[in-house]
Amino acid sequence: MELTQDYKNIIKLRFEDISKLKANFFDEFYEGINYPENFDGSIFKDLSLDVILNFLKKSHTEYLTLWFPKIENLAKQLQDEIGVNDLTLTLHSFLVNYSNELNNHINFEEKVLYNFVQKLLKGVYVETEKMFVLNHFLETHSHAVADDLQTIKKVLLNKDPHLMNNPIAKELFNQMALIHNDIEVHGIVEDEILMEKIHNYIATHF
Repeated sequence: MELTQDYKNIIKLRFEDISKLKANFFDEFYEGINYPENFDGSIFKDLSLDVILNFLKKSHTEYLTLWFPKIENLAKQLQDEIGVNDLTLTLHSFLVNYSNELNNHINFEEKVLYNFVQKLLKGVYVETEKMFVLNHFLETHSHAVADDLQTIKKVLLNKDPHLMNNPIAKELFNQMALIHNDIEVHGIVEDEILMEKIHNYIATHF
């Protein structure tokens, strides 16, 4: 998987002021994107709750308005090149379903968890709401939406093992790997860092 310069540049826009980040923050972040199984989120531990929330929300915006549309565009290019067949129809069907799944996943996080955090930052706290939001989030939150991107690649290569020789398909798979790993890292920041920050913020401010 290749981390493109465009990707590296856009990632930095998730932060209002990168000068406040530690010197090797992005090196460690990119390493996490390359190897999410080794990423523990520790580079986010010194960041404030509002900075982390902003990072997560901007990630969501990127997924929906930039990275997933790029995947859709590459899929269209691939279909234009090799025609409408079982492979491209399978890919198209997957992308339609995945778009709905991704939107539902993001809407859930935004409406349930992020809305609660925004209230906290504005000084609004209700104990019963905290119990519902955090318990509901922990019980229902899943990052399976990321794994689907790996599954479709295997399905497509099963149908045509030579697909990796196609430059458009290679770029498509690279883009899928990027968003898969980014969502994995995103989930680690939510589960390991954001949850702890929420509890600490409540204990300190309320």
